[in-house]
Amino acid sequence: MMRRIPLFPLADVVLLPGTLLPLHIFEPRYRAMVSDALAGERTIGMTMLAAGADPAEAAPPIHRVGTAGEIVESETLPDGRYNILLEARFRFRVIDEDPANPYRVARVEELPTAPFPEPGDEERQTASAVDLFREVARELELPPLPKESLSPERLASEIALRLRYAPPELQTLLETDSLPRRFEALRGRMLEWKGRLHFLAPYRPKNLDPGKN
Repeated sequence: MMRRIPLFPLADVVLLPGTLLPLHIFEPRYRAMVSDALAGERTIGMTMLAAGADPAEAAPPIHRVGTAGEIVESETLPDGRYNILLEARFRFRVIDEDPANPYRVARVEELPTAPFPEPGDEERQTASAVDLFREVARELELPPLPKESLSPERLASEIALRLRYAPPELQTLLETDSLPRRFEALRGRMLEWKGRLHFLAPYRPKNLDPGKN
């Protein structure tokens, strides 16, 4: 499905499916973007700037895969700035951009995510990922997962945000179309950390972070 949405490119920011992103909007063109979004479909497409891009350029290069979020909360400040909260709705690929706008607007293609082939596979893999995360989280004092029931796609996103991935790694996960492959990558990361924890257990201080070794 093709859609036309505004783009908000930022350095080192990746909106993962199902997650929330608070934003403070102060630049005039993006104030206009938020104002228009609030008066319309309340949708903004988040894209990460490409490595080495200069944010001061009018249209710096971006990663072509991003996530569209819905403005679920907003606050208009007295000087015209905004505080908004985006909730991720769908992944997209930028097809082309319309330059005749005060802010960036693109024609995008919604990207579906391939689910687990069988319901039993989904249940086993998600339960295994949660158990493994909790084991690693106890050792590293990572933030707990949300208590509410999560879809598999949001679960993958929430785990990834807690595993201290660098923004380019989060972008790689975002661009992974297969949910089983996302869980495979997360599981590999957690098993690596678990192995480091076990190896270093006799020697390490309690506050050692194996993710920084």
